[in-house]
Amino acid sequence: MKHVAAVVAVAAVVAVAAVVAVIVTKVVNVMLQVEPRDRYTRKSVDGSKYEVTDHAWQQAQLNLSHGGLGLHSVSHHSSAAYIASLCASGFGDAQNPHLSHMVDLFNKLVSPSKVISVDAITTSPVHQRVLSKKLEDHQFSLLVEASSPADKARLLTVSAPHAASWLLVTPSPGLDLHLDPNELQISIQWWLGIDTARGSSCSLCPGLALDRLGNHATTCKWGGDVVTRHNHLLNVIVEFCHRAHLGVGCSGAGGGQEYRANDPKCSELGWVCIPLAVETYGNWGREAQSTFSRLASHLAIITSSHKSKVLTELYSRLNFTLVRAVARALLARCAPSLGLQDIA
Repeated sequence: MKHVAAVVAVAAVVAVAAVVAVIVTKVVNVMLQVEPRDRYTRKSVDGSKYEVTDHAWQQAQLNLSHGGLGLHSVSHHSSAAYIASLCASGFGDAQNPHLSHMVDLFNKLVSPSKVISVDAITTSPVHQRVLSKKLEDHQFSLLVEASSPADKARLLTVSAPHAASWLLVTPSPGLDLHLDPNELQISIQWWLGIDTARGSSCSLCPGLALDRLGNHATTCKWGGDVVTRHNHLLNVIVEFCHRAHLGVGCSGAGGGQEYRANDPKCSELGWVCIPLAVETYGNWGREAQSTFSRLASHLAIITSSHKSKVLTELYSRLNFTLVRAVARALLARCAPSLGLQDIA
């Protein structure tokens, strides 16, 4: 009976593997048969279509550290994967014509300063992670060079350290760490620079046209979104400070002149006032990064955790809170023109 059960178990595993293989094959075939522009066209409730532009799709294919969504192109990274696999398997010798061909293909996709040679990789095998980073760096630089000044500034800030950490948050309604379908749609469109206005006006500022990148919606003084976003970020910082057993006081953000003017008064009270500045896309200022680093060190000691893990959690919570607040500000002004609906 044990042998029969073992045979049945093996047969079941083989059957499942076969089904998975068939499903994967069908999905790949379907993806290959659909034109990219049709594949990434969305339809609004009113029937109007809007497209994920080539520029936005190129950004989406970048990794998170470059402000993308990590939707890597298989064809773009195939040479890196092949070279690394061949070297790791022991077949990466200088006489292998396939290796030479893939090295030539790889060198066409990177900047001249990042090219590799067959001799170098056969002497010292290289990991795919290293090769893919060379590809990503060059792809990002080309995208920035081809961008408008506004998009160039956006790409530089979304690629700042920890800016894309909101994408690493595990959705949890119980912990209030989730986006509803509309919030997710508008967040991704805004992150990729897709037009969120489409010719409409601000619903809270009659007659004022909305801009493509949502700059007005994220800074509009009507509706209380700016203050709400500020307070939600402060709540996260205060929570982490309390967990680290650190006393903290919070006040509204002011200009640089106001901050310097408050220094003598703060010194008299024995306070240390630190401006925690952040850009809309989640690029935190140097003072904030230094403060968060010290905060993570305190909390890591108390919780017996690695500092890097605590720091990742802190930035993820902060930037998720920031992006969700931005999404709600955009929806409050742009939703009628977008025709958003539940996609769950």
